[in-house]
Amino acid sequence: MTRIAQLLILIGAVSMTGGDAAAANPREVPLWPGVPPGSENIDEPELSVDRGAGKGIVDRSISNVHRPTLTLHLPQADRPTAAMIICPGGGLTRVVIDKEGNDMARLLNEWGVAGIVLKFRTVKSEKHFYGIEPPIADLKRAIRLARANAKQWNLDPHRVGVFGFSAGGLIAAHAATRFDEGNPKAVDVVERQNSRPDAAAMAYPLISLTTKVSGTHYQGVALGENPTAMQIRKFSNEFHVGPRTPPFFLAHAADDTAVSVENTRRFADACRKQGIRCEMFVRDEGGHGYGIRDTGKPICAWTAAFHKWLQAQGFAD
Repeated sequence: MTRIAQLLILIGAVSMTGGDAAAANPREVPLWPGVPPGSENIDEPELSVDRGAGKGIVDRSISNVHRPTLTLHLPQADRPTAAMIICPGGGLTRVVIDKEGNDMARLLNEWGVAGIVLKFRTVKSEKHFYGIEPPIADLKRAIRLARANAKQWNLDPHRVGVFGFSAGGLIAAHAATRFDEGNPKAVDVVERQNSRPDAAAMAYPLISLTTKVSGTHYQGVALGENPTAMQIRKFSNEFHVGPRTPPFFLAHAADDTAVSVENTRRFADACRKQGIRCEMFVRDEGGHGYGIRDTGKPICAWTAAFHKWLQAQGFAD
């Protein structure tokens, strides 16, 4: 076979699994085969509200999620790329899938990184309460699925990271501090994959559920009424950093009144105590919910710092 023929086959394979077509027209795939575990007998329509209508932008907020999906933004590449699985914010009750999902994925594509947007099960809907564990299970499944499909999606299974915006940080930080090696005896080949991310990053993240750091609101959202002290500690991720926690990047504005910068500072301190590399990008001004947009505030330089960090981890071009 000639070199030209080999290149034509390669280009065709990349196009089928991503490439230019997938980057321009992202593909949505189901996260679980059939009904996700824990979502049996739930029949409730998903709700999507485009908050960007009339503003010239797409900014959908999705609630009542019972059938989680991945949206694949796969860059054109002649070799396997790194991937970041993105957990959008939305207070755990909604998934802000464009501003804190697809927009970020497209930016990652510019850097040669696959962006995979997770539409996870919201902790509650109009008729049902899940709590925090099903969304966490969704993210772990997403990490396994990326590794199981690494060849098909042109990914490097050893460079799969997670990114959390706002309340999505609670899910991403849990996956990065509590992971497993997979079940080698599982019938489902996806479940044989390990769930440890190789890198983790977050912007204005909720990481702790302790009253001192984040108040009591998210305790009730994530855990239901009257959570116990044991539950709060279990899902406050700063207490669970260990020697195999992956390297972290954290961006936060000190004037964020929605999610306190103490989430970032305390988690970074916990990483340092365990010898885990953790880069903090903290600026005095910026507020909350800016995504990758440039609002003119100092915090918006975080994307450039994040790009350099990804390069240092061997994730980005």
